[in-house]
Amino acid sequence: MPADPPFDPGGLFLKPGFKVMHAQDLDYRSNCQPLTGCLAVILNWSNAHPKHLPIFILIETKVGKGRPFQVETEAFTPAVFDDLDKEIRSVFPAGRMIVPDDVRGKHATLEEAVLAGGAWPKLDAARGKVIFLLDQRKARADYIAGHPTLEGRVIFTNADPGTPDAAFVEQNNPLTDPALIPGLVKKGYLVRTRTDADTAEGRTGDTTMRDAALASGAQILSSDYYFNEKASWTGYSVNFPNGVIARCDPLFPSCKGLRLP
Repeated sequence: MPADPPFDPGGLFLKPGFKVMHAQDLDYRSNCQPLTGCLAVILNWSNAHPKHLPIFILIETKVGKGRPFQVETEAFTPAVFDDLDKEIRSVFPAGRMIVPDDVRGKHATLEEAVLAGGAWPKLDAARGKVIFLLDQRKARADYIAGHPTLEGRVIFTNADPGTPDAAFVEQNNPLTDPALIPGLVKKGYLVRTRTDADTAEGRTGDTTMRDAALASGAQILSSDYYFNEKASWTGYSVNFPNGVIARCDPLFPSCKGLRLP
């Protein structure tokens, strides 16, 4: 096999700014660098497809050391999160994002707005825009410091229901409580769940978790095996009928007939 090409010929990792990787010193190659470069790829695609469905961008902050040979990452403090917001805003203009202030409106808190109903933009108003979501719940405290209901922030936190910033909730295992995700969605929360994890379903072909996720009504489904990315072991994959990328939420049959593509 040929040798791997140099991972950073342009020296981007030596320059200031946020980088994109899976794990430091272990899995650090990316199709784009730095973060602003990756965001520019998305923005350019969005400009070429101005009526696209809203794009959810899940931000996973890399913290800690992990294995003994890995370098310890810089801590994500409130000031570092300020810089992250600035980098995102340096690429995406305000009119191309849906941010917490847009959803909160005149309500006292973000959660109050989503529970009141009608807070999230309608589909046509959301077309051509992106929504940033913070993956780890443990990062939430530093991100909301000084912004308890995400005033002026760009990213929606992964929050516990009952907190002022709760609008987006991760429930990664749809099998834990089959009634949990449908209940959250019907209340107005944006929910992300997973159809598979850690290659387990890909190796066994078990579709129990996938089927539960599809039926849950969660607006965001994450998988390692989308469409043609079938698991080599079993052929496991996750698809909607007819190869579409989105569908009417099964919890809300009244949306049938809504133009999705």
